[in-house]
Amino acid sequence: MNHVRALRSEGKTTSRKAQRSGRSSLSHTPRDSPMASLITTPAHSAGNSRAGSDVTDDDDDFDTISISSTTSSLEYGGEDGITSFDARGLIDELQDRKRNNSDTRENLLELYIKILRNRYTSQTHEWLDEAATELAEVFLRQANRGVTARERILSLHAFALTLSTSEDADVYENAEKALRQIVHDDDDEDCEVWAIYSLCFAVLYGGGSEEPAQETLDYLLEIVQTDGESIEAHDSGLIVAAALQAWAFVASHVDDLSATADLALDAFVDQLDSSDVQVQSHAAACIALIFEASRNHEAETGETFQLPYDPQRLIGRMKELTKECSKHTSKKNRKSLRDTFNSVTTSLERGVGPGFSEAGFAPDKRNRLPASEANEDGIVEFGYRLKLRLGNSVALIDTWSLSSRVDMLKLIFGGHLHQHMWVNPVVTECLSDADFVKDAGGPKKLTKRSPRKDGKR
Repeated sequence: MNHVRALRSEGKTTSRKAQRSGRSSLSHTPRDSPMASLITTPAHSAGNSRAGSDVTDDDDDFDTISISSTTSSLEYGGEDGITSFDARGLIDELQDRKRNNSDTRENLLELYIKILRNRYTSQTHEWLDEAATELAEVFLRQANRGVTARERILSLHAFALTLSTSEDADVYENAEKALRQIVHDDDDEDCEVWAIYSLCFAVLYGGGSEEPAQETLDYLLEIVQTDGESIEAHDSGLIVAAALQAWAFVASHVDDLSATADLALDAFVDQLDSSDVQVQSHAAACIALIFEASRNHEAETGETFQLPYDPQRLIGRMKELTKECSKHTSKKNRKSLRDTFNSVTTSLERGVGPGFSEAGFAPDKRNRLPASEANEDGIVEFGYRLKLRLGNSVALIDTWSLSSRVDMLKLIFGGHLHQHMWVNPVVTECLSDADFVKDAGGPKKLTKRSPRKDGKR
């Protein structure tokens, strides 16, 4: 069984739902402590290369963040990596609610997130691993007690990021109940979304096992089936889309989906008719993942899932929906949904992964494409077009399972996944099926002969 996590930020206001758990009774503590800057210390070893990835992030450039006066210095290096970080000091400061107000706690959380995500090196584990469980527990308490939505979201981000970096955090038993409570009680949708993601990371990388993972799939499916009503998020597209994305992420770690595939497919097909484009897109991707899991199951056991839907009928329905959406969605959303549906329909038709392109060129001397690779129409197809490019290494994203994990890790690490890929043991495990090759010159362009005229991609 594997293990993982996530992130995000923004949003203020005290939750109305949170009044039931007593969070609204917490008040801001006086800002009576002097401000101090974090101390930057020289790095003793070079950090990982900062070569760019396919994802960009605007939080890269920072040297120090001012916070309220602390009892001990929290130290880190600059561009060359982290020298040390006072995890004990962070824990103490976050729990000292008399001295530190929500602004201070937000700054502390933001600093931790930036250091762990942006400045990660193998040396990070020297201070992180022994404190990982206690850090995760503190972040979880802050996620439940935070006065502002931003503080709670940053706490969830820090919780998920800790689990996505250290293999030593063991928190699932306590985290499962607490995170479900946040999902149900918090009326800030972003907090609910990050609690959903964090629940997945806790079961996968925080000490869960196969049975809790199956239970989490059932929990997420109920949110989808009820359009969010099971957690009092009535007809929230954002919440349902998050539950779908989270379901795919957990499902990509589960060995056998046969027990849940039937009911899950019913719910996902229903959500194809949603008025929310993100819900439709994630539902379609989940459908493709189930059929992919069925193909894999058949290859391994000789038996397929007993799925109640004919792939051809689903293909026809998605083509109809692609036409219908042009009447009531923006151009950007229309293109996004069309691309997703085209990818899913090709997957169902051809038994391939996401982003498979049927377009191509006829082989000849100018484009140097071997005739042996041509299909029955004499065309060499482009094939898989989705790639994960990290620095000068690239891997094809050729399964829906891998696609769901890549999407979630991009969410967690922003533009810094390349710093984690070959050093962070959790990320390495999560993407163990990604086949990276060196790509010094980038993708080579083919010499165009004549485009296809049959409308295929």
